[in-house]
Amino acid sequence: MTVLKRISAVVLAGVMSVLLIAKIHAQNPAHSADSTGAPLPKDIYPDSRNRLPLPSAEYQSGRLAVGIYQPGVSNWDPQLIKASRGASLKYSMDVSDPLLEVAVLVAARELDVQYEWTQWETHGRDPKDPRYLDPALIDIIKYEKPVVGLGEKETAIINFGREIFGQRRVSSATFAEVQRLFGNKSTVDLVWVMAGYSVAGAEMTAFDNHLRADQEPLLPPRPHPLDAVRKANLAASIAAAASPLPKDIYPDSRNRLPLPKRENMDDEGKKAFDQVSRPERLLRSDAMTKRSVRLYSNPQFAAGMDEKQRYLTYDTGLSDRLLEICVLVAAREMDSQYEWTEWETYGRDPNDPRHIEPTIIDMIKYEKPVVGLGEKETAIIKLGREMLGPRKVTFGTVSSATFAEVLRLFDRKGTVDVVHLMANYAADAAELTAFDQHLKEGQKPLLPAR
Repeated sequence: MTVLKRISAVVLAGVMSVLLIAKIHAQNPAHSADSTGAPLPKDIYPDSRNRLPLPSAEYQSGRLAVGIYQPGVSNWDPQLIKASRGASLKYSMDVSDPLLEVAVLVAARELDVQYEWTQWETHGRDPKDPRYLDPALIDIIKYEKPVVGLGEKETAIINFGREIFGQRRVSSATFAEVQRLFGNKSTVDLVWVMAGYSVAGAEMTAFDNHLRADQEPLLPPRPHPLDAVRKANLAASIAAAASPLPKDIYPDSRNRLPLPKRENMDDEGKKAFDQVSRPERLLRSDAMTKRSVRLYSNPQFAAGMDEKQRYLTYDTGLSDRLLEICVLVAAREMDSQYEWTEWETYGRDPNDPRHIEPTIIDMIKYEKPVVGLGEKETAIIKLGREMLGPRKVTFGTVSSATFAEVLRLFDRKGTVDVVHLMANYAADAAELTAFDQHLKEGQKPLLPAR
């Protein structure tokens, strides 16, 4: 392509994005306001208070007036809803309501999710709510105070969440304390409740979910001094690959829980085990290793997560090339050494359907400016960086221009699928961090320190 043609293509893409934003503005007059009385941004629909309108008459704007209710952008892909039905743990855990409240608040704080924090702080401060907490505990999480004077379970959950999402490296001592207090099943449950809220947080960032008009935002912004800690932890993970396995890592799974044995499970567990270990399910060399941790939880959850991940990874209609880019961006932004190394290996293999140009891999790997790529590749990288990348002083969000470009290229269903694909792999990164998943023996770490 000549320089003139490239310039023309870029200009045309920009014009199309502007026209799409203008179309949204025309269809969606800003006749609603936020809690300060200011009009909503022009690309926010008043019925849903995010960048997509409510998908059906089932969702009435009046339902947004009370309680926790997140407008379901996922409903723009009914197959995703169907595939996700079993992938929820929140109300089937062996954890009390107050401890659930602590777990969600920690995830919302560490990920800077204003919408989730405001809902859950409201419930946590209500003495009539079963999730009620001591206000001093809420403030410890909210203002990132040292964890002192709390019960051992509350202390363990806060430290666990801060290390998973904040530092992106969970110490052996922290994990051992959580495991002692909650056992294997509830430890997995806690990880996935918090990881599930990281998916919701990514979705809310991408679709710019606004609070109800009567709500005041309760989560204060913050700078992120943990960037240096995260860099050091990623460097440590690279060095650890050449060292003997830590004492709390099992050789069969290469993480902090041994591979579960089918013969030790009940009938429901055996059914879930058989589902996730079917040959056609194990499309990746690491698939069973990752899924094995979830088998310690509710069998329906393990099977449900398998269905959801299978759908998002292989059944949305996204090409193998764009799938590869989505996962690489998520792995890079989350500093997930395990995920990155697996998927870079696929992407560099000319015989793999996910093969992409080495220049694209390096652009993502070394966080280079996005230039010279196709419009879909460019849009995905920008979306992932804005949605999952490091926050600054204020709350991160995906820009209207970036979102409009993704929406133009992928339509509503495709946009939901791309967002959830990357968010799901970001949640996987949280699991891999919590259980300290090591690379296969002899495998060289490919993700460099930032």
